[in-house]
Amino acid sequence: MSDFKNDPNSRPFRSKKCKNFEFIAFWSKKITDFFNLIEKTGSNAHVTHHDLLVKFVNKEYLSGVGEMDHKKREKGSKHDDLTTPSDVIEFKFRSNALESLPGVLRSAEEIFKRNDLIHFAYFRRRLKKDKTKIIKTRGCIYYLIIIIFPKDVERLNLKALLKEVRKEEIDFTKEVAKESGIDMDDEELYAVGNMINEIKLERELEEKDKVLEEKDKALEEKDEALREKDEALEAKDKIIKQLKEQIKSK
Repeated sequence: MSDFKNDPNSRPFRSKKCKNFEFIAFWSKKITDFFNLIEKTGSNAHVTHHDLLVKFVNKEYLSGVGEMDHKKREKGSKHDDLTTPSDVIEFKFRSNALESLPGVLRSAEEIFKRNDLIHFAYFRRRLKKDKTKIIKTRGCIYYLIIIIFPKDVERLNLKALLKEVRKEEIDFTKEVAKESGIDMDDEELYAVGNMINEIKLERELEEKDKVLEEKDKALEEKDEALREKDEALEAKDKIIKQLKEQIKSK
């Protein structure tokens, strides 16, 4: 497996080499920007998200040494996602973490006829364990995780390999959460499903939260107005009482 010097500007970053594969993870403003690029496409088209991923990894992980195949994609055509001086890399950008990994690894023999590495990528997202609450932060809440598989894996037992990946992925996710400062008693890193649907859901939650905040603010202003009215009435009653006492004393 090739070992490129990682761009220090892509930090925060964490990697972990396992026996048969390697994990890398990114979070921070650059991931927020990457996620926003996906949002701006407004498209569920897999190929659009896929190409954005390839560009991101090439720039932030491989220091821009790779060359993308820009030929128009057509059914049945063959494309090399990214070619570096030493490797040809196939990218798989998926939803729901490892859910589709078995299918990808079943095709490993065919994939490795043209490629040297598979980059299997997915997003995880910070969420409150209490689903009724949302995270109020301007910081990054998305984490890009990539599992890098070399050619050697095509010779391994699929069941055993998947078991190893799932076990290591749990440990790696915990390490990333800890390193990025997540309070694991209060939050978790959940697998992101359909990207565009996730974004729409997030926006809906933000809008609902905004409406609730506005309602709370309106109620507070109403309460303040009532308090001021009560204080004015009390002051008026006090003046009336003083006047009555003055009249009696005459």
